[in-house]
Amino acid sequence: MAATKMNEPKTAVRRGRPRLKANEEKTGGSLVGALDRGIRVLIAVADARGATLADIARTTGIPTATAHRLLTTLHQRGMVFNDAEQGKWRIGPQAYRIGSTFEEASNLLEVAPASMRKLSKETGETVNLAIEEGGQLLYLIQVESENPIRASIKNGTAAYFHTSGVGKAIMAFMNDATLEKLLAPLTLARQTPNSITDKQKLKDDLLKSRQRGWALDDEERFPGLRCIAAPVFDSLENVVAGVSVSGPIARFPDDKLEALAASVVETAKSISKKLRNSSPRI
Repeated sequence: MAATKMNEPKTAVRRGRPRLKANEEKTGGSLVGALDRGIRVLIAVADARGATLADIARTTGIPTATAHRLLTTLHQRGMVFNDAEQGKWRIGPQAYRIGSTFEEASNLLEVAPASMRKLSKETGETVNLAIEEGGQLLYLIQVESENPIRASIKNGTAAYFHTSGVGKAIMAFMNDATLEKLLAPLTLARQTPNSITDKQKLKDDLLKSRQRGWALDDEERFPGLRCIAAPVFDSLENVVAGVSVSGPIARFPDDKLEALAASVVETAKSISKKLRNSSPRI
């Protein structure tokens, strides 16, 4: 079914370019001067695989004192760290995490569609793949069903974790610390009468999902729609995505859930295997 949108997380609307204040630096185009210099410093550190302050200042053309302030700020955010023994600045864990997130998403976009198309053809239903990004659930890939009545979610859509099959599949296979960090700031919005709005009940549901290997959105996001999802893992066995099959409850009756779930789990395993094989060997 072409599902009606309900209470999804909203993206801030851009309302035009703010006026430049009298004491702000004017830069070419729409660049923010301090941010641009910080990025140039970060790129210089990455390109050199570690560089001294003098090298960074010379490479970027940024005054040494300014470069040091930028490096100190980047260090506080985990983007760089100071190798005191060699007197060099090196790329930090946060920069690595950001790069790894991009690599994972790129790899998923490359390896997942074939397996998703196969699942859609086998089930006749819409197949989605989503990832966690910055505490939000982000739909990355969709293979639409040819059925006139079908689930439809645009790629790039942000959604709630707790009311979606893919969201629950990802959460179910997070380690406890990561799950707690994700859940702590969240308010569990009610989108349908079936939505789980109590965190302990959600955790109980996630435990059940983990034990059986797949998650179920049982009309929790849209009335009349069911979704079965399974986790996708990277080469380190960390959950990085969820893949799901969705459709109207008339085509997802109780006696078909196990068979549909088996197909979804097999698809998730196929994508995980391809993802591991696509990862660079160190």
